[in-house]
Amino acid sequence: AMLRQRGERLPDSQALAAATPARASGGEPVIEARALTRDFAEFRAVDAVSFQVQPGEIFGLLGANGAGKTTVIKMLTGILPPSSGLGQVAGADMRSAGQQIKERIGYMSQAFSLYGELSVLQNLDLHARLFHLPAERIAPRIRELCQRFGLEPYADMPAAGLPLGIRQRLSLAVAVVHEPKLLILDEPTSGVDPVARDQFWALLIELSREQGVTIFISTHFMNEAERCDRISLMHAGRVLASDTPAALRQASGADTLEAAFISYLERAADTPRTEPVAEPAPVVRNNHQAKAQPFSLGRLLGIAYRESLELLRDPIRLAFALIGSVLLMFVLGFGISMDVENLRFAVLDRDQSPESRDYIQNIAGSRYFSQQPALQNNAELERRMASGELSLALEIPPGYGRDLRLGRHPEIAAWVDGALPFRGETARGYMQGLHLQYISDLVTEVTGDRPHLLPTDIASRYRYNQDFRSIYAMVPAVIPMLLIFIPAILMALGVVREKELGSITNLYVTPVTRLEFLLGKQLPYVAVAMFSFLLLLLQAVFVFDVPVKGSMLALSCGTLLYVTVTTGIGLLTSTFVRTQIAALFGTALLTMLPTIQFSGLTTPVGSLEHGAYWIGQVFPASYYLVLSRGIFTKALGFADLLPQFLALLLFIPLLTAAAVARLPKQEG
Repeated sequence: AMLRQRGERLPDSQALAAATPARASGGEPVIEARALTRDFAEFRAVDAVSFQVQPGEIFGLLGANGAGKTTVIKMLTGILPPSSGLGQVAGADMRSAGQQIKERIGYMSQAFSLYGELSVLQNLDLHARLFHLPAERIAPRIRELCQRFGLEPYADMPAAGLPLGIRQRLSLAVAVVHEPKLLILDEPTSGVDPVARDQFWALLIELSREQGVTIFISTHFMNEAERCDRISLMHAGRVLASDTPAALRQASGADTLEAAFISYLERAADTPRTEPVAEPAPVVRNNHQAKAQPFSLGRLLGIAYRESLELLRDPIRLAFALIGSVLLMFVLGFGISMDVENLRFAVLDRDQSPESRDYIQNIAGSRYFSQQPALQNNAELERRMASGELSLALEIPPGYGRDLRLGRHPEIAAWVDGALPFRGETARGYMQGLHLQYISDLVTEVTGDRPHLLPTDIASRYRYNQDFRSIYAMVPAVIPMLLIFIPAILMALGVVREKELGSITNLYVTPVTRLEFLLGKQLPYVAVAMFSFLLLLLQAVFVFDVPVKGSMLALSCGTLLYVTVTTGIGLLTSTFVRTQIAALFGTALLTMLPTIQFSGLTTPVGSLEHGAYWIGQVFPASYYLVLSRGIFTKALGFADLLPQFLALLLFIPLLTAAAVARLPKQEG
């Protein structure tokens, strides 16, 4: 509803008129809209709105909540594209020059959209950088604004902790930090107490009357509309009338603006709607302002600086990014192992002879088996095997030693737990090997000659990982897993969080391009991921005792490419979701499952079949895993890993281009 705030002092109309700068009749309008229309599916929010705003005036858009005021402002600022209609803002065509418009105007949204974790000074500094204020002008301009807007006592306070009236003043200061000649405000005093509202309007009048700033403001307060030079009355998406408040009262024969508005509403209710007649395009006048820069390193670094401050102010998130990887490295490094050792076995020895004890000792002396208390009967054997206590049970029959001494062929029963096929097959192979070794040693002891089971001897040598321990393969493989999991999630959350908090509006209304925004957001997370890599590297070398045998420079360069890719995955994921919960789960599934199943963690990509093979070929972890293992265990360098470097390098522009294409620069 539209309100007249009780207890507020209305402006002195004569004083206001005296302060109003003269405007040349027929001068070049700062804003010109013709038949602007915006549809949302079946609903028409704005219907053929037309008006002009002259230089230096305060132009108000008066209407109830839901009248379409915010939609009009979003079209003027380039946040929303119009469904139809024409217009120009600050000398630039709304349809094709959105970037130029954003550089030339100051915008203040209805909701507080600044960065709450940044202080007053940091918010001002950030936006001064985004609008390319010269470096030597930033500090004096910030001091000037803090003094003029009464922000000095709050300079170092986080914006989120400011009182509402001070927040509004900060938002206005941010909107004018680059000294625009056009200020667009969307219900800036909504929810503010009368005293703060009066102070806010004093600042607006000063900007308009003393500095010649054109102000376009929407409101649903009658007394605020009275302070405007001209107003448009808006209802149900349409402009009912446009003129000075006094002229509107006179034309409707009403004593108050509220009564005049009601009169226009009654007339509109009696007048059937007609389709707007298409008007010729407004002429876009030449202007002398510099063209918008398609890419600015300064704006990119400004976004990166803000994101870095946010990370530093959120110790929990930063700790998760750094310590989380280290903790997971402990869990996965020690937990994921392909080594089958210390298999528990027990023996049901029905012979109790020196020969049977010698056979048992042959098994117990191996690092592959760990002897448990002896079995007493078949029932105990069955029970302990069924419970999983034993992986192997041996049954030595009575008379084993006697038969062995007499040259007979005694048999020993070996029961293997096959519930886990890989583990069971490995235990069976170990047992066969130890049995053959025992027989060979026995024959050698009796005859003095070692038997030859084959016509030739085969001597096996491992070229890499001579100890044949899986930790030398798994630790270099866990690093790629952790460097895709946590950095990608943090990156996705960093972007989606802006959507949830509404600070994404800063992308829509500032000259920052989508590429600058995404790369600026990405840089701090790449730096955090590289620091995390350093911790993981130290952990691998000093905790797990896995040395780096190859080129450390190659490993570092490959990791830099890889974390740029993994954070790029997070960027791309963030463009598909709107909530942090969806970003968290979506990114986790997208990164972890392919890394574990298809990147060669346990099975080489070349051994995969059908779709699994092609997933491995197009997933970045597959290439970095080869690079990591090759440098850790095979002493490889740049020349040996050139295909992997090129593949990772190719992922970066592809992911960045996809994220830029997916991220909208406008709402809707």
